[in-house]
Amino acid sequence: KGGKGGKGGKGGKGGKGSSSVSETAALVDAIDVNVVKPLRRLWNGKPARFARVAAALALLASGSTRVASFWSYSHDIARGMSQPSVMFKGQLNDGRTIIVKDYVEAYHWLRDNTPEDARVMAWWDYGYQIAGIANRTSIADGNTWNHEHIANLARTMTATEEKAHRVIRHLADYVLVWSGGGADDMAKSPHLFRIGKSIGHDTGTVDMHEIQSKFGVDQYGRPTPLMAQSLLYKLVSFQGSVSAERFEEVYTSRYRKVRIYKVVNVSEKSKRWAADPANRLCDAPGSWYCPGQYPPALAKFTGIIKPAYTMPAFHRKQQEEREKQEQLEAQRMADQAAAAAAAANAETEAEL
Repeated sequence: KGGKGGKGGKGGKGGKGSSSVSETAALVDAIDVNVVKPLRRLWNGKPARFARVAAALALLASGSTRVASFWSYSHDIARGMSQPSVMFKGQLNDGRTIIVKDYVEAYHWLRDNTPEDARVMAWWDYGYQIAGIANRTSIADGNTWNHEHIANLARTMTATEEKAHRVIRHLADYVLVWSGGGADDMAKSPHLFRIGKSIGHDTGTVDMHEIQSKFGVDQYGRPTPLMAQSLLYKLVSFQGSVSAERFEEVYTSRYRKVRIYKVVNVSEKSKRWAADPANRLCDAPGSWYCPGQYPPALAKFTGIIKPAYTMPAFHRKQQEEREKQEQLEAQRMADQAAAAAAAANAETEAEL
């Protein structure tokens, strides 16, 4: 019987809960009567409707003054976006309007005048175009996830002609560069130099002002000594030239936007090694992700071809600190969940 009395106590708790629900309902009704309904009457009143109409008319009037400029701007953007990236509209000194097809014509030249197994070295920006339009193998493209490979490519292009040729002859049959000003490879040269220096750099970053003072061209077009002796400058600038014993210029586009060079004395041994499927380094047979590896002959060129990326100490410390914070946060959430579960169990036991 005493147990039944305990059950009666539980019934009392249920009555208290019903009282709380009634109080909540009363509070909601009070808010509706004293706040919501007055605001609704105010919103639907004549002054509010008049204010809304006036605001809408003011917005329409303000917008109408910008319709013409928006229309003009939209059509300017449309004209710009409608031009393919491999050709564009230009104007000659005599005022004639032309379509500059240098890039696509250069890729067509590669397609029609080089062996099908030809490998083309170029900055990674043009990799897809070389593969898609010229149907030739590019050394790097926009899907090259291996940052060390991109940095090695940059170091090769910014090295001296002699050192660069020692490496390139093991990797490529042709070298393609964008020239002629604008967004050519000379404009990109500070970024090539920075990316080339980024791997293994103590601070993880390279100062751009420092780069341009060492590897750049002044306002009069005069290159710094480091720039003047680089392969990039000699291939791109019409003020420079390469040795015919290393590189033979085989194509220059009509408006001099693209220059293509044939690599002299290509290593056929390295080319056969790279073409052998057994030398492909992939996560699994048929895997789309292949870190790749260089021909063994490049192992001795440590000044240009750097080994796998080693995380700088400062970056490793940041990553360790971030992982530590994540672990602490996970532990905190687990502790909170355990405490909540323990409290729930204690309440259940008390009720029983």
